[in-house]
Amino acid sequence: MLFKEDKRARLDAETIRQSVGWYRWTHDLVEVKGDDALEALELIYVNNISKATPGRTKYTTMLNEKGEIIDDVIVMHMEEEKYWVSSLYGPRLIPWLEQHKGELDVTTELITYDWDMYAVQGPDSPKAMNLMLENPIDEMKRFRVEANSINGIPVYVHRSGFTGENGYEVYCPFDKTAEIKEAIDKAVTEAGGREIYTLEVYVRSIPMEKGFPLKQDFKWMNPFECDLGWSVDLEKEFIGKEATLAIKENPRYQMVGLEFEWESTEDISIWEKVYLYGVEVGRCCQAIYGYTVDKNIGFANIRADIPEGAKVTVGPNGSPATVVKKVFC
Repeated sequence: MLFKEDKRARLDAETIRQSVGWYRWTHDLVEVKGDDALEALELIYVNNISKATPGRTKYTTMLNEKGEIIDDVIVMHMEEEKYWVSSLYGPRLIPWLEQHKGELDVTTELITYDWDMYAVQGPDSPKAMNLMLENPIDEMKRFRVEANSINGIPVYVHRSGFTGENGYEVYCPFDKTAEIKEAIDKAVTEAGGREIYTLEVYVRSIPMEKGFPLKQDFKWMNPFECDLGWSVDLEKEFIGKEATLAIKENPRYQMVGLEFEWESTEDISIWEKVYLYGVEVGRCCQAIYGYTVDKNIGFANIRADIPEGAKVTVGPNGSPATVVKKVFC
């Protein structure tokens, strides 16, 4: 079956792009707190966390000593000396921080099962949010997190998301998730939207169209090799800095987009080899049908010297593709 034949998936994608959709999508949440919480986070992340004052959040990556990305996260400054870290790999974050904190006064706790999260995404998301929240969010800026309430239930609202559209994330106490789900569905429906059902749409297709990779796509790469150099603060110390400085001057790889010529990408698995004139030049991270761009697309990590427009083949079946920028719309 070709991806583009899935009518529900196409409707889900168009809903997010054109109006507003909601879905339940809980990342791992790790609470980091203590007198030295900021210092510990500055050590393991490349961005300047100190610029995230209470109520602000930062996107950043975590590197190993080789300068390779081992996680990408959102750090949310909830209150003085308390942070939430949203990650798909929370259980890996905790031992990494414990390993490197030394004598710093900092504690970590996995709170994923205490808080549920719902995403409300699309150009009409502010309308839907105002229909459900006690306090309107008209003045709320991106990468802000604020306390609010829905039907008297305390929640946190984060203006962010993984779709490339205007959107919000609602964090609610896990034991109140049924009431919050009902309120979100009612508000989004009233705003002209609907629930989004297709996991492949909101995790892969929609983000890929806007150039948002998954953590798995960063394998072996440094931020300066995948267009994340803007998030690196080279004025501070962090794990992997020495290697990052060397890679910045001499990048090995680049993350690019792929546009496939064939109708289906079903025969392409994660990390299939990419060939240029029969020579292996990298790996394809993932490939899928982009419902709102009407083409099969993918991400690849390839040699830094391969130019845009290069004609490559992917996988053992030689699927033809063109190297393009990794933002498709």
